[in-house]
Amino acid sequence: MKYIAQIDNRQHEVEVELEDGLYSVTLDGKRYEVDSRKLPWSSVYSMLIAGKSYEANVRTDGDVVSVCIQGEMYKISLREELWARISAAAAVGPRADTHELKAPMPGLVVEVRVKPGQKVNKGQPLVVVEAMKMQNEVCAPEAGTVKTVCVKEQAVVTPAQVLVVLESAP
Repeated sequence: MKYIAQIDNRQHEVEVELEDGLYSVTLDGKRYEVDSRKLPWSSVYSMLIAGKSYEANVRTDGDVVSVCIQGEMYKISLREELWARISAAAAVGPRADTHELKAPMPGLVVEVRVKPGQKVNKGQPLVVVEAMKMQNEVCAPEAGTVKTVCVKEQAVVTPAQVLVVLESAP
């Protein structure tokens, strides 16, 4: 799976693959083999990267991942690559009266936060999709009114499946 990570106003390309029980992580073109285990009942991961041992305390809040390694805190905005490109294109694309908000990746709808006819604000989370143990909020690109909710909680969705149709505010 490919991601775009934003750390301190710097953007990084990240690709993560699971191979033979180990993670292969490519960061900005450089490949690392990572053996990672989550410690039971905690948010701490024990990792072996290129023969060196690390412990990382990892917490997620939407698409922001906070990682503390060796006393240093990193706040990482992490988005699936396709969704990041779609969002960037939508930000510069022409304005339309309606927006079809689509699933950024295959996953499970864990929460629908709106109903048809409901008014929403720009940036307001509408649907939460879980994929690879990460929850991704699909947010309103602008203020408007929910025209249609196309999914229910616990529904399995495919990439680019329409979740919500939003009418722009006049």
